[in-house]
Amino acid sequence: MKLPSFRGVVEVRASLPGRMRLTIPALREDSARAEDMKRQLTVTGVVRDIRIEPRTASLLVCYDETQVEAAVLEGAIIRLMGLEERIKSGAPCLAESGIKALLRAVDESVMALTGGVLNAKTLAALSMGAAGLLSLSRCGWGVPGAMTLLWWAASLFGRNTTP
Repeated sequence: MKLPSFRGVVEVRASLPGRMRLTIPALREDSARAEDMKRQLTVTGVVRDIRIEPRTASLLVCYDETQVEAAVLEGAIIRLMGLEERIKSGAPCLAESGIKALLRAVDESVMALTGGVLNAKTLAALSMGAAGLLSLSRCGWGVPGAMTLLWWAASLFGRNTTP
């Protein structure tokens, strides 16, 4: 049976009958909870050995496959580590995280350069608004570019979110 893997939360690296290796970043973050999970699983009598390596976020579990299924054991680890909500929320998209970090950096730079007068969103809205008005004065309302730029400028001003 192939075990489910949840990218960035609980990833199955290897699974053989009686042995599984998981990567769990939470092992680095919460060593007390990891040790508590190890203690609780060990006292069940089903788990023969658990090795936690916080530096690599690795968990090696040796267990009696005749007494428990690997999926049940993985579920117990997820529950004992309190990872259900992280799994439900889904793995973070690396591209989205990178773009958000880039936008935050640009926003902070604009704020620093303007002494806090403008942020990146306001600067973008003003730029698009100015470009839209310029296009409007040159070509009139018939050109979709002017209307599109003015719509984007207005929609940026209407949002309450920052990058």
